[in-house]
Amino acid sequence: MKWAWIGAGCVAVGGWFASAVANPGTGARGELVPFGHGERLVYELSWYNLVGGTATLEVEAADQGGTPVFRVRSLAKSNEFVSLFFPVEDRIESLIDRDGLYALRLDVHQQEGKRNRERLTEFDQVSHTATVMKQGERRVFDVPPAVQDSLSALYYFRSLPPIRVGQTVMINVHESSKNWRLAIVGLDRETVTTPAGTFHTVRTRAQVEFEGVFLDRGEVFIWFSDDARRLPVQMKSKIKIGKITARLSEYTLTRSLEASQGGGP
Repeated sequence: MKWAWIGAGCVAVGGWFASAVANPGTGARGELVPFGHGERLVYELSWYNLVGGTATLEVEAADQGGTPVFRVRSLAKSNEFVSLFFPVEDRIESLIDRDGLYALRLDVHQQEGKRNRERLTEFDQVSHTATVMKQGERRVFDVPPAVQDSLSALYYFRSLPPIRVGQTVMINVHESSKNWRLAIVGLDRETVTTPAGTFHTVRTRAQVEFEGVFLDRGEVFIWFSDDARRLPVQMKSKIKIGKITARLSEYTLTRSLEASQGGGP
């Protein structure tokens, strides 16, 4: 069961301080980003037609050692029925530099069945290194400039200009002690209905490239709202055990985006 993977990827499947508390922030390009303090996205996770759990993504204000950051939290949990035979509770926290919109730290706590895993990754965006601490072992890896983690990549992508149909956006990601190239491809426009409402969207496909070779890790499709919010409203993945779907069931936006968008789909 891959409920937690969808929750974290929401790769596919995730804060502000002082004056930014009530407003979106600005990224490296000096433009407003479409998320900020108080944004909360809740997803219904299902395997075929069986609802198996929920995933939540939240953004809040934070100040990390004097650096204003976005603190993004992801929580994926199996529901009561699935927990009877495969309990899942995955908590992931990503710290993202508010100005540069790059990863600073990724803290992962995963419980999947009887397996418990913890991993902490700290990024030095000056020396371009990632220090990974796992099971008492400390390892240091070289990373590309302005690298993202598996959760910050979603928010960085949302901060970019809207993807066009036929366009491919490449993002450098460090995950699982490896450097990856994440390719997001704009496929087409679709109108999608989820428990949170009906949205005009751009359907995208996420692909992972490592050392120049695309890996067979299953297809991941993400539908982003075709507006200033660029909300990931639906995600689907085909893997060996079948099809997993995450559908937006409720959401809370930052105040300025609620005003500009009328607070609805």
